[in-house]
Amino acid sequence: MLTADGRFVTRTDEALVRERRLTPAGVQLVRDEIASTGLFERDQQVPLEPRPGASAPQRGVGALLFKVWRDTRSVEVGTATDQGADEVFFQPSAARTRLDRLSKQLLKPETWLPANPWADSVPRAYEAATFALLLRTEIGQANERPMIDTLQATWPFSVGPLDLGQPLPATAGPGADMTRCSVLTREDMVAVANAMVRASEPDPVYTLSDGTLLTSFARADNQGRLVVTLRPLLPDRRSCNGEYTQ
Repeated sequence: MLTADGRFVTRTDEALVRERRLTPAGVQLVRDEIASTGLFERDQQVPLEPRPGASAPQRGVGALLFKVWRDTRSVEVGTATDQGADEVFFQPSAARTRLDRLSKQLLKPETWLPANPWADSVPRAYEAATFALLLRTEIGQANERPMIDTLQATWPFSVGPLDLGQPLPATAGPGADMTRCSVLTREDMVAVANAMVRASEPDPVYTLSDGTLLTSFARADNQGRLVVTLRPLLPDRRSCNGEYTQ
């Protein structure tokens, strides 16, 4: 994603989140490239249409979603990813082809942007300012050694881990009805991360490639558990709106 102040945040093939910075002129170059597609005048979904009589293999289809700020609101354009060898089963689409190319350009801007629009072209680890704390309760046999009561004892907030946050909508994914979400500052994130580590000892807290922290704690009767996920948010995110469970 690219912000108005030039922060260019991308995810590598290894799911690492990296940040660079463009000059104002560089930001405009990217905006011009996006506008040149002619596909962001309105919200739209560019369909993946089968050829007449074709029977495509029954497997999952990846998706691309673009959000571009225009005037006073964000325009959303979506389509399917390039289907590779399976493209022979689908109608040719100049719009899909152009969006696929744009996604590759945005993921690897160094492949097409010249050197002078960069204020800092060296990819660095992304430093989030805000974080999503997801607390999911699950019912069933739990074998975790750390207990929820242990986490409660190290918890930095007056509202406990079983009650903190707002429920996620059903559209957030599997288990949304059992998941609560809060947005934390970096200071609060550090406090929660420290509580997770202390309460989990000697078991580890898992760190994913994008910086997400993940661990779980069992109920005292071992008939359920609390899954704790602490995820860095991108610069355009300041709430749990649009957050997902997995």
